[in-house]
Order: sequence, then C-alpha cells, then structure tokens
Amino acid sequence: MKNLILSLLIGLSLFATPAFSTSCVNTYFSDKKEVTVYTTKTGNKYHTGTCRYLSRSKIETTKKAAISGGYGACSICKP
Repeated sequence: MKNLILSLLIGLSLFATPAFSTSCVNTYFSDKKEVTVYTTKTGNKYHTGTCRYLSRSKIETTKKAAISGGYGACSICKP
C-alpha cells in the first residue's frame, strides 16, 4: 500500500510544478510513523518481528533508537 501511494505521488509530480511535487513527497515522508524493530537482551542486532533469529527475549523499540543505541541491522531480515 505504501508503495502504491508513493508511486501515485511520484506519478503526480510528473504533471505538477516542482514546488507541488516536493511538497507532496515531503508530506508523505514526514507523516510516516517510526518503524518498530526488536532487540534482544544479549544480541547486538535489531530485527523485524518475524525474523527467525529473534529470540523470545524480544524488546520492542524504534529503528532510530536501536541505531542510536549501537545496534546494527540483521542481515537476514533486513529491517
């Protein structure tokens, strides 16, 4: 759904003035909520909620907070 909205915004920008298209795209991205990711008590990676490497000790956080806390992205689920 997000890709569809973004595609429509970009498609509209082809027929609009530069100020209009930039405004639409900026509004879309500024309205997005924080991405939820999960960390564990012992790991140093953050994961999506469905990652096979996520243990039972999953701790919900935001992607921004995980990165600032020194966590890296899991190379399997690529959150």
